[in-house]
Amino acid sequence: VIDNLTKGASGQAAQNMNLIFGLDETAGLKLKPAGF
Repeated sequence: VIDNLTKGASGQAAQNMNLIFGLDETAGLKLKPAGF
């Protein structure tokens, strides 16, 4: 399941790498945006 946690291909790539390595799907994606 791919959720829209981050926008763009970079967030989806990070999610896919987490799944490949058996990590939590949201690992590394719970970061606050730098622009806000």
